[in-house]
Amino acid sequence: MVPIVHCVRHGQGFHNLGAGFYSLRDPRLTPLGEEQCKTLRNTSFPDQSNISLITASPLCRTLHTAFLTFSPALTSDSKCSPQILALPDAQETSDEPCDIGSDPSVLRGLVAENNWPVDLSFIKDGWNIKTLESRYSPHSSAIQARARDARILLRQKIRELVSNGDIDAQVILVTHGGYLHYFTDDWEDSYQYPGTGWHNCETRSYVFKEDFMADVDREARLIETIESRQKRGKMYPMYGREKQPELFKIGMQH
Repeated sequence: MVPIVHCVRHGQGFHNLGAGFYSLRDPRLTPLGEEQCKTLRNTSFPDQSNISLITASPLCRTLHTAFLTFSPALTSDSKCSPQILALPDAQETSDEPCDIGSDPSVLRGLVAENNWPVDLSFIKDGWNIKTLESRYSPHSSAIQARARDARILLRQKIRELVSNGDIDAQVILVTHGGYLHYFTDDWEDSYQYPGTGWHNCETRSYVFKEDFMADVDREARLIETIESRQKRGKMYPMYGREKQPELFKIGMQH
């Protein structure tokens, strides 16, 4: 089978209650957000035996979403890695307080306090600094660069899984609404909700556009599966690269 990357937007966080809550630093999930995660687990991922690896943005709402939704895979004797791999390149795009993660020492404490099984090996000092000169700058070009690097990293992880005999590898990425448009390079309906076209706890499935075992595509581009699109009422393929700049421009105008 062709390896699949399942992308998930986090459940409702307190910052999603309105712009007046954007000042909250690294906000948690609301009670509704926690329920959304359980619903997602039961409806979209009732059988988690094929999941090989779970990755997530290192913000609290994404780590918590990953834990609540995919705890069966994390705690079973299945093939899945028992830890969520935290990816700083998958953090949200803006420099609003709600989109800035916790310092490494604080994050380690939060993970331990909540008993979340998280691999924080990629978290270094400065991962949550979002100045214009930093890797995590809110500028579009910087976000595009780290989204590309995240795709390349997941492609490499999938290569390793397949090389080790996991021929139907499925990888999860739990991240943010704004960032997902950069990660998937799909800007269709990107203005449907505040800053995104993804609703809370929405999931979509992707495959690599080119051979994932080769370096033909240096951007490691993804394409949404037909089945994923049909589930959300899209009866046509994902728009190609020639259309996306136009859709990006429309999204940025809203």
